[in-house]
Amino acid sequence: MYPSSNRLFWPIRLCWFAASLAGVLGLASSALAEDTLRYGPGVTKITVEDARKDRPLEGDIWYPTATPDILPRADTSKVWQMALADPDGKAAEGIFPLVVVSHGMYGNTFNQAWLGSELARRGYFVAMVNHPGTSSFLRDPDQTRKLWERPVDLSRLISFLIEDSPYKDRIDPERIYAAGHSLGGFTVLLLAGAEFEPDRYERECSGEKLPVACQVLTGWSIAKTEADRSEMAKSRKDPRLTKVISLDLGGTPVLSRDSLSAIDIPVLVLGSQRADMLNQEIESRALAAALPADKVHHVEMSDAGHFDFMGVCKPEGFAILEEYEPGDEIVCIKGNKEREEQHQRILAEILAFLEH
Repeated sequence: MYPSSNRLFWPIRLCWFAASLAGVLGLASSALAEDTLRYGPGVTKITVEDARKDRPLEGDIWYPTATPDILPRADTSKVWQMALADPDGKAAEGIFPLVVVSHGMYGNTFNQAWLGSELARRGYFVAMVNHPGTSSFLRDPDQTRKLWERPVDLSRLISFLIEDSPYKDRIDPERIYAAGHSLGGFTVLLLAGAEFEPDRYERECSGEKLPVACQVLTGWSIAKTEADRSEMAKSRKDPRLTKVISLDLGGTPVLSRDSLSAIDIPVLVLGSQRADMLNQEIESRALAAALPADKVHHVEMSDAGHFDFMGVCKPEGFAILEEYEPGDEIVCIKGNKEREEQHQRILAEILAFLEH
């Protein structure tokens, strides 16, 4: 969850609009030897087709291809390094686990494209949609206040992929995972069984010095009416989910402690030690402490910042943003070689969690 600034992702959106699908934001290298990888990273656009017409869902799906040597990278952004991707490459034969990914506040599916590419190369389907109301491109206030729809978006995505999509025979319904960054971490926790607690929200989000999450939620008029309070408080647990990954989430202060202690699937909690955006004491550390001890694995990434879970900046990216969009350069602090190293560590933690 980021500060409630509408302009934070503006330069990023400009870069992304200019890029082709082959140039999705992300990581160029990984911690694991390239010559050991069996698959290539395929990627294509996806539209969820279901009965809901009031909330269209579109995004990207990354998947393993049988051609690990075909992984071009476009170079269309002045700020961002591009992910390895084979647009519309043929999916490899076999049955693979699925990871659905939720982006942060005013982010989009490109934020964790680096992760989609890396996981696809290791035999995972990775699907992401732009959440209406809280994505870079879709900011209608009426959709924004319906924060309860974000976990529903992921449930709809899962249903479409395993029941109606062209990939349904490639996905293992017994291995469905979810990962989310920032507000996306909050979203996937709701999908895992965490619940918004209205009374706690009112208590924690009152006063002058509010946590970042409270600044965002109150700014969006979340749970202001009785109807909205009721919708926000409903459980959005999806029993098909078998593991969940939180990437420096924002929103722990408003989650019911009883619901967190009742979560019955493994949870990987990755936090950022630099705490440059979120207070770890009330976010990832508090989340890990509230989850069942036998279900949670908490790692605070040494010297990592909140934006290290996003893509890698080019060496000149910080200076470009500082000149043309002052204030937005925060997304590129330690965003080049240091971020590549953080990605390697993040990827290793995620793979260890998913594969054991």
